[in-house]
Amino acid sequence: MLDRQTYPLEIASKVLKPEMIREVRSAGFSNSAYLILDRWALNSPEKLRKLEMEGDLALIVRLDQQQSLEKRILSSESARQASLRGMSDFEILQSCGIEMNL
Repeated sequence: MLDRQTYPLEIASKVLKPEMIREVRSAGFSNSAYLILDRWALNSPEKLRKLEMEGDLALIVRLDQQQSLEKRILSSESARQASLRGMSDFEILQSCGIEMNL
């Protein structure tokens, strides 16, 4: 559990090598991808390290897929309605059966 707000990629930078963090930053991802990567680093650090060992491309592709999936779900009308009812993005994604861990 986090006891303070973190900046983007702060958690991921404790799990991944600096070279991978630079690669992710240079890939043109949005802040939402950084939040996904931090979530993976917090919830599944060993799996994230294994994905990193598969290479830059493997991690970049997997992150892009997850970001696209979450963006598509969160931009839907049903997600907008759920948000108006007070659901967080995390709750909306979970309710749609989206895997939040790596």
